[in-house]
Amino acid sequence: MMKPNLTFPLAVLSACILAACNPPPAGEAASSAPAASSAGSASAPAGLENDIKQISYVLGSQFGKQLQEVKDNGGELDVKVLTDAIQERLDGKEPKIKDEDVPAVMQKFVKLMEEATAKKAEENLAKGEKFLEENKGKPGVETTKSGLQYKVVKEGTGDAPVMGDGVMVEYTGKLIDGSEFDSTKAHGGEPMPVPLAKDNGLIAGWTEALQLMKEGGEYTIYIPAKLAYGKDSPTPKIPPNSVLVFDMKIVKVEKGAAKAAAKDAKAPAKDGKKAEEEKDKKK
Repeated sequence: MMKPNLTFPLAVLSACILAACNPPPAGEAASSAPAASSAGSASAPAGLENDIKQISYVLGSQFGKQLQEVKDNGGELDVKVLTDAIQERLDGKEPKIKDEDVPAVMQKFVKLMEEATAKKAEENLAKGEKFLEENKGKPGVETTKSGLQYKVVKEGTGDAPVMGDGVMVEYTGKLIDGSEFDSTKAHGGEPMPVPLAKDNGLIAGWTEALQLMKEGGEYTIYIPAKLAYGKDSPTPKIPPNSVLVFDMKIVKVEKGAAKAAAKDAKAPAKDGKKAEEEKDKKK
C-alpha cells in the first residue's frame, strides 16, 4: 500500500484523466468497450446523451474510483463537502480554506490515514493469527518451521524445484474471507514464470512453498503476514498484515533456468570489461 502524501489531490485527478483517456487492453476491448456510435445515439445511457455529459460522467466515475481506494484504506471523506468545494472552484468563488493553509490540513489527512492503517494492521494481525491457529488443526494441513501452512490437493510426480530453477505456476490468491485479489486467469490464463533465485521479488512464503512441491502438484498454501507483505501492501485489495491463501499448481519445472538467466544477465558486463582490457593492451 502506498503511503499518502501532500500531492494526493493532484495525483488522484491525474490518475482519473489517465484512466479515462487510456483504452482497455486488447483482450478486454470486446467485452468492455461499447459499440462505435455517436454520443447522441439511442445506445447512450439515459441522461448521458451528449458528449459533455459522458465526459463529465467518466471523469467523475474515475475520481470516485480513486477516492474509493482512500476509503478502503481507512480514509473518511464527506462527499457533500467535497462536491461543494468542487462547485465553488468552478463558480470562481474564494475557497473557505486558503491555499497557504492547505499543507497543514493535508498533514492532518496523512496522520489520520496512518492511524487508520496502523489500526487496521493490528486488527488484521489478530484475525490472521486466529485463522492460522484454527486452520493448523484441520485435516491435511501441515505447518512448516517458518509458520507456513499448506495442504496437498494433488501430489506432483515430476521434478521438485530448488533454488536456481525456473517454475511455471498457475495460481489464485485470496484473503481469509474468501475474496480473490489476483490470479493467473486474471492475467490472460497463461502460467506465470517464476525464477527461484535471490532477490526475485517473490514474497518469502512463495519461495518456500514452491520448493515443497513437485511438477504437476497442486497445493493450497496459507501464508502468514510475516512471510507475505506484512504491514505493507502492493494493492488496496490486500489490507496490511493479511494472511494470504493461494491455490497453486506447478505446471513445469525448468532445472537451472533461473541460474542460467542470472549468468546470461551478467555476461555482457564481463564481456565489456574483457574488451576494455584487450583494448588497453593494444595501446
